[in-house]
Amino acid sequence: MRPLATIALVLLLALCGCSCGGSSDAAAKRPKHPDAVLIVFDEFPGDTLVGRDGRIDAGRFPNFAALAGDATWFHNAHTAYDSTTKAVPLILDGVRPHPGTAPIVRDHPHSIFTALGSRGYRIVTSEEATAMCPARYCPSERRRRPAILPNLKGGRAERFGKFVRSIHASRRPTLYMKHVLLPHGPWIYLPSGDRMRPDGPELLPGMQTVPGFYDDYLTNHNEQRYLLQLGFVDRLLGRLVARLKRQGMYDDTLLVVTADHGFAWQVGVPTRRSVSESNVNELGPVPLFVKAPRQTHGHVSNALAQTLDVTPTIADVLNVPLGYRADGRSAFSHAVRARRDVSLTTRDFSAVVRMTAARWKAQRRAVVRRRVRNLGSGDWASLYTSLGPNRQLIGRDVTNARNPPGTRATISLSRSFTRVRRSRGLVPCEIAGRIHDSGPAQERNLAVAVNGRIEAVGRSFHLKGETTESYAVMVPEDALRDGRNTVEVFEVTDEGAMVLLARS
Repeated sequence: MRPLATIALVLLLALCGCSCGGSSDAAAKRPKHPDAVLIVFDEFPGDTLVGRDGRIDAGRFPNFAALAGDATWFHNAHTAYDSTTKAVPLILDGVRPHPGTAPIVRDHPHSIFTALGSRGYRIVTSEEATAMCPARYCPSERRRRPAILPNLKGGRAERFGKFVRSIHASRRPTLYMKHVLLPHGPWIYLPSGDRMRPDGPELLPGMQTVPGFYDDYLTNHNEQRYLLQLGFVDRLLGRLVARLKRQGMYDDTLLVVTADHGFAWQVGVPTRRSVSESNVNELGPVPLFVKAPRQTHGHVSNALAQTLDVTPTIADVLNVPLGYRADGRSAFSHAVRARRDVSLTTRDFSAVVRMTAARWKAQRRAVVRRRVRNLGSGDWASLYTSLGPNRQLIGRDVTNARNPPGTRATISLSRSFTRVRRSRGLVPCEIAGRIHDSGPAQERNLAVAVNGRIEAVGRSFHLKGETTESYAVMVPEDALRDGRNTVEVFEVTDEGAMVLLARS
């Protein structure tokens, strides 16, 4: 059955009030028109969900894989712009961005909020970087755009939890919209929901910014931390779906999950987020899942859907007129299926980066192969064991280590390993620090042991512009036990000797 016919059928069933599971109480509270939930994640290259077989990596991201089993996954979806303050508004109104516009109601008077609000929908929003819901539909929302940096520094998980708790079955149809500043950095969350380090500055200042992307090992280490935080995003998605199911709403609700833009992991390139022909294969792709009301079987669409198409798609599935002219089209439309190239406007609006779909897809496949080769796939264990030299050492007990005079290292926040308390949500898995009394060009292979067992290997590096040698290694979450832990950092010489550099 064609996608449009499928959508029409499920909508017909929903609008006719046919029941399909759920409690009688929940059925009594169902709205006459379907509820809608729109989740916009941030800085989320869509292909990071993909494993070596080209499908969603269910071992690492089970909740995204489960959603794909119920929804239409537009695996060629891509952003139309590379910066949040314009990339999120174009999702919410389907209108191409223009220079000088702010992400507020004044510059975006028409949007999915006005289209559904004018049709009797209640609007519940949690905007993290925009203020686009009009006061008549969102009287309690702020009129000024939220400051993004404070929102990034803390409370991201808590705000998402508050939004999820706001979802309730009701007779009145409701649009729930949440912009989530995840998996956007800072990268501090683990798949379990625990944090790998305390809130605050990086263990090594500059590691996550421009100086940290001029070294191939450190770039891979940063991507490793990003993937761990993406595992937490998968966990948040699971909480949202579980809430919808507990409320008896999941079957009848339109659920749309997407992101504003991607992120580029090229070594030696200072800009992570300004689109160019060399990075459109990573910065362009975004996730897009559309689960229509009463949809129960997944479908993979090859259509080149854009983030501009999100609002028109919602209006199409709900059979609600937008009431204004949008630049996007429904992702289920013939116009979208007929697209043959990918285009993104540059940040300064001076040009359009354009690429044929065939070339873009080939470059994306190469990115996936590179990531799987460097960071594994299928489970979280492979993420820790795929990175760094001398991987055969992982799992060995530490014996015959020597501690010669001369080179010494420090371990950042070393006291945190002496009093680990998982109940506090902090498991210090990132081991980082400085190596002193070494040359500006000297770098070495490393191994990190926790409680006498080698848990990870790595390589030291120099942040761009620094003469001090540094290191950063991730150990598995379960390597640390509650209470006191001993962490040791070793140099692994060319002869295979273990030289102790630091001990917590």
